[in-house]
Amino acid sequence: MTDLSLTQIKEIRAAVLGAAAKVPGTLIGMGILFIILGMIGIAGQTLFSFVTINVLGAFLIFAGVLQFAHALKSSGWKSVGIQVLLAVLYIAAGVYTWAFPIPALEAITLWLAAIFFVTGVLRLISAFQHRHFNEWIWLVLSSAISILMGVLIMSGYPESSWLVITVLGPRSTFID
Repeated sequence: MTDLSLTQIKEIRAAVLGAAAKVPGTLIGMGILFIILGMIGIAGQTLFSFVTINVLGAFLIFAGVLQFAHALKSSGWKSVGIQVLLAVLYIAAGVYTWAFPIPALEAITLWLAAIFFVTGVLRLISAFQHRHFNEWIWLVLSSAISILMGVLIMSGYPESSWLVITVLGPRSTFID
C-alpha cells in the first residue's frame, strides 16, 4: 500500500468535508453549537411545561372571570348559582395551577392519559358497531393508538408529566 502525500490527504479531506474543511475550526464550532442547542432543547422541555401550565392557569382565571360576569348578567336565569359555582371553580383551578405547577402538571398528565384511554375504548366499541362498513378498520386503528397513548403515558407517570404537556398538549386534538 502506498503512502499518500500531504497534498493528496488535503484533497481527500476537502472532498469529504467540503466547505467545512476550508475554514479551520468549523467542525469544532458546529459541534459546540449543537451541544449548546441540545442542552437548550432538553431544558426547554421543562421550561415549556412551566410556561404551558402558567398559560393554562391564566386562561382558567380569565374563563372564571368571564363566567362570573356572565352569571351576573343572567339574573333571571334559573342556574345563576351553578354559573357562579363554575366561575369559582375555574378561578380556584387557575390559582392552584399557578401556586402548585408541578402537581398541576401531574394532574393534567393523568387527565390526558385517562382521556386517551377512554376515547380509545369508546372508539373501539364504535368500530365494532360499524363493522359492516369497509372503513371500520380505521376506527380500530385509531382506538388502538389512543389506548396505547394512554398506557404509555401512564407507564411513565409521574416522570412523563414533564414531557406530555409540552409534546401532546398543543397537538392532542390532532391525535384524538
